[in-house]
Amino acid sequence: MEIVILLIPLALLFLAGAIAALFWALRKDQFEDLDNASWRVVFDDRAQRKTSRHDRGKESNANDQ
Repeated sequence: MEIVILLIPLALLFLAGAIAALFWALRKDQFEDLDNASWRVVFDDRAQRKTSRHDRGKESNANDQ
């Protein structure tokens, strides 16, 4: 039963920390644009692959000559 005396304040501190983290994220605009960040990763990867394929094609043409 004595552990409850320790666990309740710890749970309240954890709750206060979670609420503080939520308000910090809201204040720093972490939830403004949830869709574009995930798609930007995909499009950047495609652009890198396209340029690397294009560069490899130039290298193979240079080696052929």
